[in-house]
Amino acid sequence: MKYKLLFSFILTITGFHSFAQSFSLPAGCIQFTPTEMKWIDTLSTLPKGTSFCLLYGDIKQEGPFAVRLKFPPNLFLKKHYHAKDEVVTVLEGTISVGFSDRTPPGLKAFNAGSFYVNAANVEHYVMVGPEGATIQINAMGPWTITYK
Repeated sequence: MKYKLLFSFILTITGFHSFAQSFSLPAGCIQFTPTEMKWIDTLSTLPKGTSFCLLYGDIKQEGPFAVRLKFPPNLFLKKHYHAKDEVVTVLEGTISVGFSDRTPPGLKAFNAGSFYVNAANVEHYVMVGPEGATIQINAMGPWTITYK
């Protein structure tokens, strides 16, 4: 009896595994595991050493998008702004954000699990912690960065 149950269990798992491998997503659905994400070294508008991964949408077109950025340790991203709201979730590391009317002591640090929004056309600057940082940005395209 034990062996029949074990054999039945193995067939069920094997059958399920085969089904899962042949499953295709409905139109418009997107799913990535970390190993399936495609990273590029940088965009021309981002500092050298930054890695970029497009998860959803097109940052150059109208409409929603989601991207991930990996920043190297101790990066300083000078004052800049975006034409549309930038919704940010910190996934790893620490990132600090300041605004044009404040000096670096006015920075607020955000560690993994944190969330913030940089409103459209609000100048801000970013300092990355000593361990680097990975963030996810959700916004509406086209995404622009205007440095001051």
